[in-house]
Amino acid sequence: MSVPPTPIPIAPQGAALVLLGGGARTAYQAGVLAGVAEVLRDEGWPAQRNPFPVVCGTSAGAINAAYFASRCADWQQALEEMQALWCSLQAHEVFEVGALQLLRGGARWLALMTLGWLIKQHPRSLLDNTPLAHTLKRLVQFETVGEAIQAGKLRAVSVAASSYTSGRHITFFQAHPDVQPWRRPGLWGISQPLGVEHLLASSALPFVFPATPLHGEVGPEYFGDGAMRQLAPLAPAIHLGAERALAIGVAEPHPEAGAMRQHLPPYPSVAEIAAHGMSSVFLDTLRADVQQANRINRMLADLPERVRASVPYRPLPTLTFMPSASIDAIAARHWHSMPRGARLLLQSVGIGTGRGAALASYLLFTPDYLTALVELGRADAAAQRESIAAFFKPDPHCA
Repeated sequence: MSVPPTPIPIAPQGAALVLLGGGARTAYQAGVLAGVAEVLRDEGWPAQRNPFPVVCGTSAGAINAAYFASRCADWQQALEEMQALWCSLQAHEVFEVGALQLLRGGARWLALMTLGWLIKQHPRSLLDNTPLAHTLKRLVQFETVGEAIQAGKLRAVSVAASSYTSGRHITFFQAHPDVQPWRRPGLWGISQPLGVEHLLASSALPFVFPATPLHGEVGPEYFGDGAMRQLAPLAPAIHLGAERALAIGVAEPHPEAGAMRQHLPPYPSVAEIAAHGMSSVFLDTLRADVQQANRINRMLADLPERVRASVPYRPLPTLTFMPSASIDAIAARHWHSMPRGARLLLQSVGIGTGRGAALASYLLFTPDYLTALVELGRADAAAQRESIAAFFKPDPHCA
């Protein structure tokens, strides 16, 4: 059955916070948001008014999104606590780090990868993220999301995930009743109360963490990391009614071309191949989507007002933050802080050493590394202080 296009909301409301993710790299967002909060306080932004009535999260960015949405009634405190939580987060709060558990998991993974065809089993994941479920239950107050929506403090919060079962990229959202579900080729928006399982699914790094079952449009399905097949990270903000978007990604800065190579480098390790695959999962679609939004903004600005009112588009001003320094390089400097059992298991496939530091950057949940990312985020926000202040000036004066 064909589904008519979802109409664009006539009266968009407020700014969207769009948070992309990538495992431990997502600590960078907490630093940026702490810097944004500092600017808003200095600009006299009302303490009782949430600056982000629409919050959209993908991958580990979904965890930050849900945490903020559940505490948005006191947005300043929420952003301060988010920064503190990332700076103190430990690996054992995200995945099992016991030597016996890690070795058992690693051995089972290798055995099933090589003999799975014989014993007819499949490895679920390299690491066990059961501790993350307990951490999320402790930190995210899901019952307050509905209360914030009902009280008018929040319009919508969304979490993106990718279905291994159907191949669809689905945005699960909890929102004001006037927000309608949407369908596009391979891209669906489904309304349902959010919970821990949505965050586990959205942040389930492929191969590293297990897929999570969720109830989709046609029944239960297995879901993995929301960064997979996410071609338009700004789209949920538009569907949920935002009038502009502040987006934070965690991709590497564009590398320099470098000197010409005379000899073939060493054959890539398992970790290097896995890191390349991971970077493909977390392909920097944010830059491309922002460029597309800017093209549409310019096109609309050039149209006569009468024509502009008749086209099914509206402008979406965006402010984007991306790391100004290499997170891979920061991870390489802090790799020694990984708990010994996890470090030995991961080093056995080349993670954390040489070019394997790229994959380590997603898994290094240690306070010194995470604090370095938070500090980088704060510095990048300080560098855009004037842009942040200008971004919020056009906001409506509604409470």
